[in-house]
Amino acid sequence: MFFMLLVKGFFIGIAFIVPGLSGGTLAVYLGVYDKLLHAIGNIFKEFKESMKFLIPLFIGIAISVVALAKLFSILLNWSSFIVLLFFIGIMVGGIKGVYQNVSKDKPTISSIISFLVAFSLIILLVVFEKIGGNSPLATIEISFGSLLVVFLVGMAASMTMIVPGISGSALLLVLGFYTAIVSNVVGNILDFSNIIYNLQVLIPFGLGAALGIILFSRLIEYCLSNYKKQTYYAILGFIIASCIAIFFEIRDQATATMIENQVPIYEDLFQYLGNNILVVFGGIVTFVLGFFSSRMMMRPVLKTK
Repeated sequence: MFFMLLVKGFFIGIAFIVPGLSGGTLAVYLGVYDKLLHAIGNIFKEFKESMKFLIPLFIGIAISVVALAKLFSILLNWSSFIVLLFFIGIMVGGIKGVYQNVSKDKPTISSIISFLVAFSLIILLVVFEKIGGNSPLATIEISFGSLLVVFLVGMAASMTMIVPGISGSALLLVLGFYTAIVSNVVGNILDFSNIIYNLQVLIPFGLGAALGIILFSRLIEYCLSNYKKQTYYAILGFIIASCIAIFFEIRDQATATMIENQVPIYEDLFQYLGNNILVVFGGIVTFVLGFFSSRMMMRPVLKTK
């Protein structure tokens, strides 16, 4: 049990690194979402049982974030098309499993509205990121005001672990904090020459994330208990829109060394596809691998339904 939760936490942690990928979605696919909400929402009432579940899960997340932040940064710089198509495959492969939570009943007006609102929110997030033109921060000034902002950013990012389909890394990109926190702090956490600075950034971010997780988990658990159909349709809206959001993060690896400086492929999609046949083939392969990996992850969940 401990080891399985550790492994599942490891996979969920990947979502904190890869732009567009949602930790909440992976928690659904791995069959730990409901238990995660319950454990966090009742952490003070059922402290011992909650900690038995949460400790291995969060250790797995921490190991994943620390171990893979640098690796995924390198892979995304190398070919975001191949890497992100794998995660789009994971998202698409799990849609059927999520839909089965509400497939027995016909969609109602309220559930359709929930889907459309959730879908639109993610698309608007993408639009604001693309047209905002915010220059990403490379470092964070160590002052009370700046660290308070980091605390609030942590709270906002924590929502993405609780709400399936919303990507924490994509949100950090929109807010301009992805490079400063994920690339330059988490990615270099083992660089002990900057340990004081790293901790000064990570501690307020982590405290904000912890508070946000507790608050949002109670809200989502209430929604699932009282508005199950509408909540799952909203989750589907988040997930489908996230597939689009991830696609918009794909960039042309030939235009620069670092992904943040590379040109997005949507600016000239057909030319990119024509000039990168092998990369496109590799992306198709990783999409298929991601799709079937997701279906396999969902099997234990589907058997219980």
